[in-house]
Amino acid sequence: MGSEITSEKSTVPKRCELCTLIWQELGGARNSEAPDHARVNKLSEGRNTITNPKITSEISQIIREELCRFCENTTIRGLPRIVRAHSRSLRLLWSALVTILMLGCTTCLLFLGRQYLEYNVIHPPRVLRHTSSPFPAVTVCNLRPISPDGVRYLKQRGWKTPRQFGMDLARFTQHFYYNAGRKEDYKMASAAISFAGFLESLPNDEERRKLGYLHEKLIIKCQITYLNGSKYVASPCDMTGRWRKFIHAQYLNCATFEPFAELRAYTTNIELYIYLNDLTEYATCPDCFNNEVKSQLSGALIVIHPADYLPDVNDKSINLKPGSLTEIRLSTVENVQKMPPYGRCSHDLPESVPLYGTDYAYSEYACRQATIQNEISAKCGCFSIEFPYNEHAGLEPCSRLPAFVNISSCDNVASATVNSTCAAQLTEFAQRMLCKRSVTERFAHGIVPTCTMPCAFYSYEAEQSTSTWPTKVWQLTWLNSSSIRRLGIFNGPEFQIYREAQALLTQGNEGAAARLLEQANLLERNLLAVLINRPNFDVRKVEEKEVLSLTSLLSQSGGLFSIWMGLTMIALGEIIEFFMRCFVKAKALRRNRNTLRPNSLPSDGNVSITSLMHKMSINREEQPGDEIPCKENHLLWLQLITFMKQNSMQGQTSFGNTHSCRVAVAQEADTFVLMRGSRMRTGGKPRPTVYLTPYLLSFLMRLLSFLYTMDC
Repeated sequence: MGSEITSEKSTVPKRCELCTLIWQELGGARNSEAPDHARVNKLSEGRNTITNPKITSEISQIIREELCRFCENTTIRGLPRIVRAHSRSLRLLWSALVTILMLGCTTCLLFLGRQYLEYNVIHPPRVLRHTSSPFPAVTVCNLRPISPDGVRYLKQRGWKTPRQFGMDLARFTQHFYYNAGRKEDYKMASAAISFAGFLESLPNDEERRKLGYLHEKLIIKCQITYLNGSKYVASPCDMTGRWRKFIHAQYLNCATFEPFAELRAYTTNIELYIYLNDLTEYATCPDCFNNEVKSQLSGALIVIHPADYLPDVNDKSINLKPGSLTEIRLSTVENVQKMPPYGRCSHDLPESVPLYGTDYAYSEYACRQATIQNEISAKCGCFSIEFPYNEHAGLEPCSRLPAFVNISSCDNVASATVNSTCAAQLTEFAQRMLCKRSVTERFAHGIVPTCTMPCAFYSYEAEQSTSTWPTKVWQLTWLNSSSIRRLGIFNGPEFQIYREAQALLTQGNEGAAARLLEQANLLERNLLAVLINRPNFDVRKVEEKEVLSLTSLLSQSGGLFSIWMGLTMIALGEIIEFFMRCFVKAKALRRNRNTLRPNSLPSDGNVSITSLMHKMSINREEQPGDEIPCKENHLLWLQLITFMKQNSMQGQTSFGNTHSCRVAVAQEADTFVLMRGSRMRTGGKPRPTVYLTPYLLSFLMRLLSFLYTMDC
């Protein structure tokens, strides 16, 4: 083999693959030229980068091998069956089954994901026993807005009644619009004819309040009961709370009673006695409208709502029948809402909202009312009495028609010509109504996007029962009680029949007194009582919860993966292991190639015999064919190449000392002997010299390594 090294390349006879590789390495050691299969480029940082195009295919081969290994050993159902199948038909069958299972799992996951993205919530109730909660406030209105004193005041001022105002406005509108062919304007103006339009045509709130029922006369008695330790204490409402007054567009004067904050958690009930003082000397209704059914009712209206909050009189009210006692049993509900995307609550909300010249606690309803009113004021330059307003803001009412309030004014029936002032006010009225309608139509059903609800608030559910009150045999006793006589409201001429019955009863003529009481019905028409009772201190907590939370989504997704594909967290670890093994092997391959010097020797002078064997396997792939039998001692030649290159380096070798040199060479020798025994074959049969004498070769190489390393 030594004569072959010194000969020219063209005259080299055909030799075995390992001999060819050794010849190339010897040429590189002698001539300091890099072999063709391991050329490198110097980088500016001093590192070497392999430009061998075979590296990509080697990485692909690594990935294929690792993928095959992963499929054979994974716990994912079906994949090992595909790899281990002995026939193509069986492999196709398992592949189709795995594909179907994956499609089924994907479909279920899509449905599950869509359900999660709907962000549905449920409201499971939970009862909290003996829990502190505030007692609500109570708002009271008379269903008949104009009082007898108010009717007399209208006559005194020379103003029309609300009903007469509406009738004259309708006739004038018909003459001014409908008869002139302006039917659209007529419809719009007619729709705005209401009790609210009459109130807005009055000069100010002071004049408006004089027409209605004052709460001091409407509520003849108010009493609150609360716990002081274990003792029940009854006290007048004026001493244990405050009253808020406001003007409603339909019921005029309304009043809200709110217990003091320190008593709300201990209050058990509130008793209210209401005297309606209905109009008895009139055959017609001065404040009724044909197109408003609620304006034709008689009785009282109450709203139970959280204290400090604006009452929703239009939608959350309870009607009370005259001549009855209504008991309302409350149950407190604590509501806990979710934030977007599940709900509409928000923590960034103002504490209060200015309404009616005072501050109310923030609520979604109060925010909506204030926002719509502000939009009307900003766009139309007026305010609407249908929403909470501030009279002192410097704006006029939108439907203000002061000329139509005066008697015999703006009536085309009484006047042959149309009054120019009335026509001008009606034109301005139509323009403002058109502007107001454009604003309210933007907020259909009262929905205002900028108004959100608090994330926690109290509400109250009511159960009511009604009975006749007061009974005939108790009416005289009740009228003569000290608390009622102090009020002085039953001294009018309409109560003469009750005074006569009391006189007969005093004389001992009980039968005549009873017959006289049967003819009287004044109390039944005007008197009612309401008892608002909290039977216990239990709180029903209603908290919004996700129908499908993120935890449930992950749990159900894991169940689907497990049922359809057998994919568990263990399989996830297997997938991670697969990528890690591919990464580590690819990185090791690049590192081995990057550390090759131009003469295929590592930077420290060491030559890896296993790397030469790997190169030989690559050459065998590139040049397939039968191996050439060879009787050369390749191991000795490889060691000769190693020490030739080591001796060519400048300075000391990197082995450090004699012992390390011996160990390194011995390890390389043992490695090569084992690899040679398992890989080198001649004509498909192992070489006898390698298989029979591996230990002998190892012993000789260790001896040779000792001789070579004497100079280390």
